[in-house]
Amino acid sequence: MSDPRATVLISENLAEAMPQLPERYPDVEFLRVPLRTNAWDDGYARANAVFRSAMDEDLFEEVLRTAEDLRWVQISAAGFDWMGGDLLQQRVRQGLQVTRSWNSYNSSMAEYVIGAMLLMARDFPGMARAQERREWVRVTGREVRGSTVGIFGTGAIGREVAWRTTALGATTIGISRSGAPAEGFHETFPRESIEEVLPRCDYVVLAMPLTPETRNTFTAERFALMKQGAILVNVGRGALIDDQALMDATSSGQIAGAVLDAFVEEPLPEDSPLWSACNIVVTPHCSFRTDRIMDRLCADFTENLDRYLSGQPLEGTMREPALGY
Repeated sequence: MSDPRATVLISENLAEAMPQLPERYPDVEFLRVPLRTNAWDDGYARANAVFRSAMDEDLFEEVLRTAEDLRWVQISAAGFDWMGGDLLQQRVRQGLQVTRSWNSYNSSMAEYVIGAMLLMARDFPGMARAQERREWVRVTGREVRGSTVGIFGTGAIGREVAWRTTALGATTIGISRSGAPAEGFHETFPRESIEEVLPRCDYVVLAMPLTPETRNTFTAERFALMKQGAILVNVGRGALIDDQALMDATSSGQIAGAVLDAFVEEPLPEDSPLWSACNIVVTPHCSFRTDRIMDRLCADFTENLDRYLSGQPLEGTMREPALGY
């Protein structure tokens, strides 16, 4: 290869899932970065861009420190809160662009939310327990039609949830930092209106980013405001919720149950009380995992790579860098 137009570091798992990249971009140098080693390759210092999934943190820090021509980092995630550090912030202030995979997870996570809502509304967990006991138990389910769904986060994932719940006959309320109108929602409110909105909701869906403002949003006081019998679905971040307050709310019957796909510590420790908590379904942070996810990750990345190579603005940039999203 003659001098490449760009040198792109790509996490090994992403490179294996996207073998077509070198053929599609013959004038781009792609260097694979192993997942479980911090061994340095002198080629990393030439990097202009990084497409990052799992990567040793020390190695990533060394890339930030050494690659003087690094201009862009794209992460294979929907949110930025899991990565950071002073050096990254310094490079951002110097002009480094950090982007997320903005369109990769919206559909898969929204389908998970709908599945979780129906799972709890029709008490499939209760019927599964009855099956294990070989008991013929007829459960009276709930209909989503006519219910009110409060969706915390009116971004791309929240909007995908909104139109699907509307299609099921529900009223959708969006809660965001600004409260600005958003496509697919019947109503939208700012965060300051949480206490007003929660008592109206039969279902509460958490699809908002984790920021200093949203951390520990759902405390005992907030659960006490929820409609009795409401169902909570969390596909955001574990730290949005006070776990003990949630378990107290489900065991007391204040809310009917919860489906959790994100936790403060992952994998969830074996001794976590959430595993056996009353009316709580635990899933291993898999709401985004489907048979089509890699195709969408590749589409997001190549769209931005095309933009980068042609000097166009990138998609999926941070909207509020000071808050980390």
